[in-house]
Amino acid sequence: MSAMVAITWRTHRRRTLIWVIALAAGMIATAVAVAGLYDTPAKIHSYAEAVTSGSALAAINGRVEGIDSLGGVIQDEFGFLASFLLPLLGIGLIAGSTRREEESGRWETILGGRIARHQPVLAALAVATAAILATSILFAAGLVAAGVPARGAILYSAALGLLAAVFAGLAALLAQLVPHARGVYTWSLVVLAAAYVLRGVGDVAGNWLTWLSPLGWAEKTAPFGEQQRWWVLALPAVAGLASGGAAVWLAARRDLGSALLRGGANPARATRFRRSPIGFAVWIHGPATAGWLAGGIMFTAMMGALAHQFLDAMAGNPALGEAMGIGAGRPLAGYLAATQLYLAVIGTGYVIQAVGALRAEEAEGRVESRLAGTLSRLRWLAAHVAVVAVGLAFIVVGSTVVLTLSTTWSVGSADEVGATIRAGLDYLPAEFVLAGLALAVYGLWPRGFALTWTAYAVAAFIALLGPSLDLAPWVLDVAPTTHIGNPPLGAVDAGNLAALAALAVGFTLVGSVAFGRRDIPRA
Repeated sequence: MSAMVAITWRTHRRRTLIWVIALAAGMIATAVAVAGLYDTPAKIHSYAEAVTSGSALAAINGRVEGIDSLGGVIQDEFGFLASFLLPLLGIGLIAGSTRREEESGRWETILGGRIARHQPVLAALAVATAAILATSILFAAGLVAAGVPARGAILYSAALGLLAAVFAGLAALLAQLVPHARGVYTWSLVVLAAAYVLRGVGDVAGNWLTWLSPLGWAEKTAPFGEQQRWWVLALPAVAGLASGGAAVWLAARRDLGSALLRGGANPARATRFRRSPIGFAVWIHGPATAGWLAGGIMFTAMMGALAHQFLDAMAGNPALGEAMGIGAGRPLAGYLAATQLYLAVIGTGYVIQAVGALRAEEAEGRVESRLAGTLSRLRWLAAHVAVVAVGLAFIVVGSTVVLTLSTTWSVGSADEVGATIRAGLDYLPAEFVLAGLALAVYGLWPRGFALTWTAYAVAAFIALLGPSLDLAPWVLDVAPTTHIGNPPLGAVDAGNLAALAALAVGFTLVGSVAFGRRDIPRA
């Protein structure tokens, strides 16, 4: 078993270290920044009064017990990012070292010796667990250094670590059920989106639905509340062990390369469209597009349904609008602008994952066989870029339409419909900048593609937390979304949109030229 752990670590150590360092650094930076901003009891109390006056922020960040403390403020500020980054840590570490390795054929070679069938999955879980544990320890140390009581810091870090472990176990189980790594990502993200909505609805309604969500379990530990619930840690621990154990059990019994859920038999011949570069790209990216679209729709439907409650809460407490960066003049437009920013972060995650799928296709040898005939490199790449771009537009437009419909139903007014749809489109150039950056990294240095996720985490951190933490203007400018103008509340500068579009095109050209000149495959 130790040999399999060593193989897994050696194969994936670069990506694992990037995940741990980037995530721990971002979490610690958030804690330090919040501690510097809310450095007096009066400031903390004012923050707590603002964010607890309505259900809108509870739906986004969770209902934090003990929010009238430094630790509670940190938990609330980090709520949305923690809900996605920690699960993505578990999903990313497992999907890349289980089903993707099996697809590539490397496990067939490994299992030809004395390695038992279950050991690769068990080793992947062991390495992922060690990475999650390291991240939790670093974050706990950072919280204590920022002035948070050690007991609460340890409980909060443990809750987040077990949240990542739950989704690591889920990804390991899905790797036994579905035939491709992209299916692991897609279904894991669907479960994550459902868990987020369950937690949000439960927090808004104050009912038992929160307890059905792994995100709710992390919240219900109440690390900074009067009554800390250490026993709640048993729920994610049992869920993670059960799903991980089931994955190991199934791996020992199924045929290598098979999947328990394969669907019906495929047709004997692919259609003419499927054989074309565009059709094949649609087949590859379709499941991921559907998964991210489902997440965007569930999020915007929930936020739109809460619009009326937010307006009522802001009418009674203007400080709530200030906490969200919304002026008193157009509260509904400000609420929609904040929602569109979150949606832009979701859309950017999709394009990073989609470009990462190209790296997986190449690493597993499928690109080499596709390019062995008359299909040129640039035509293959252009087909994928076009499909990803259309997929992003589909996610943004579909989610924005759901946002407008649910908001109109909630407030009984359609005044902001056109502005809301335009706002979703306005953020596309910023999202394409990160997509272009991912493509440039893929073309120039495919082995370093994990750094693209670091860039995404930094951009998301700045976009969502930068203004509330009073970061320096030059730091805010690092995030492409900063240059959009906060529509539909703020004015959009057409020049900035053009500049972002030009930057995205430039990155794309760099990646395309580099891809056309380098070796394929590049290990």
